[in-house]
Amino acid sequence: MNASKLKEEEQNAMLQELASDGRNLDNEMIAMLYNTVASKLGWNTILAGTVANWKLRNMDVQYVGRHGVVAHRNNKAMQVKRRAPRFPLYYWTVDGWDVELLYQQREEREKNGKKYSVVTYSNRPTVVMLLDPCTRYPVGYAIGTHETPELIREAFRNAFKHVKELFGHYYKPWQLQTDNYGKKTLLSFYEACTRVYTPARVKNAKAKVVEPYFKKVNSKYCHLLPNWSGYGVTSRKENQPNDEWLNQNRHKFPGWDGVVGQVEGIIRVLRSESIEKYRQAWGKMAVEDRLEMSDEEYLVLFGETTGYGNSLEGGGVGSTILGEKVWYDSFDPSFRNWGHLNWIVKYDPEDLSVAVAIENLGTPGKPEEGTRRFMLERKHVQPMALKEREPGDFDELRRVQDYNDRREKMIKEKRARSGEVVRELFEERAELNDTLAKLVLCDSRGQHKDERNRLAGRTTKQVEKSCHEEVDYEEVFDERDLLRKF
Repeated sequence: MNASKLKEEEQNAMLQELASDGRNLDNEMIAMLYNTVASKLGWNTILAGTVANWKLRNMDVQYVGRHGVVAHRNNKAMQVKRRAPRFPLYYWTVDGWDVELLYQQREEREKNGKKYSVVTYSNRPTVVMLLDPCTRYPVGYAIGTHETPELIREAFRNAFKHVKELFGHYYKPWQLQTDNYGKKTLLSFYEACTRVYTPARVKNAKAKVVEPYFKKVNSKYCHLLPNWSGYGVTSRKENQPNDEWLNQNRHKFPGWDGVVGQVEGIIRVLRSESIEKYRQAWGKMAVEDRLEMSDEEYLVLFGETTGYGNSLEGGGVGSTILGEKVWYDSFDPSFRNWGHLNWIVKYDPEDLSVAVAIENLGTPGKPEEGTRRFMLERKHVQPMALKEREPGDFDELRRVQDYNDRREKMIKEKRARSGEVVRELFEERAELNDTLAKLVLCDSRGQHKDERNRLAGRTTKQVEKSCHEEVDYEEVFDERDLLRKF
């Protein structure tokens, strides 16, 4: 490289570094700093206008330094054009929104040992919203004072419940996109709620269509309310509400319940605007593309607990819910095989008809969820008096009796098989003959003395049974027979 080219490269590099400085130096400052170096090296000095022209020809490189990588990606890098999904639940996006509506709140404070109360007027509620871009339908939401993992879970619960209201069952979205708030805490939760979880890149606002949706809602609906707080901090001042007007009318701001009512009213309007298109799109969607979520999955993700473990008793699993003792049970035969375990009962407070029992790996006072679980249904309560019987009582009674009959039959079959195996063992191993009386093992008719006497060479006409005799249970032919057994 000859001297002139090297000199030119050094001059351009100096301008590049000064123009790309993160402190956003103006043209006059850049020219002054450049000329300080130029005077030492014998370069020609420059004017601020020269700097301005040079910056126009080298905008891309200096933009990253002046505004940051994120701004460059959002404003200068090539963007990907995307279209909305054609069908519901193909894609959901989630985000939190500090709603531009002010509310007043009384707070208790303390100063110099004295307690006092003060009313603040600059409070804004936070909404976590799940948006389906198919028709820009707000499928789920939750309102709180600030964004938390608990508020996010509540928004998801609202979404799945609303889907069931619309389409008759719980359904999962194929794809879910969120920001990175609480991702470490909520990662497994997000993955359980969808087929594919795709978190947005950090600080990539363009990936989330919900943010421009919030801006539209703020402009169209919040703007009309007397407690509107304005647009974002980067908006022009003349577009913001008058500070004096807000201060004069702050006493008219609603309290918490009032602002929640405002937000819920806006969401009702938003849903009503696109619900018919949303339903029509669902009707055109292929049935095999619908990802149904079972009641068990829903309760595991969103069910509430009492905070304590519960044991399985003959009457089922009892748990005190909302001040009432509620009993649950399962007709799954294997549930009672695990009757020695302690269980965590998860339920939906809005529908106590079913629950899920999850194995408790901790203690009854400090439960910890395991992997073994069973769906439970609320126990049917039978009236003692026949006079008070209602339709369905007999069917439920017979259902329990049939379950017990099947279980007893299974137990008898297992005992018969084990007894046969042991008898064969004793017949094949003569050295065990002397231990038969000690073990008091019955034959298939419930006898052990006959067997003992036979092996000893003695016979008897009748030997008292010392084990319970197998009994063939009578068949239930009609309702009256079953009631007598009950």
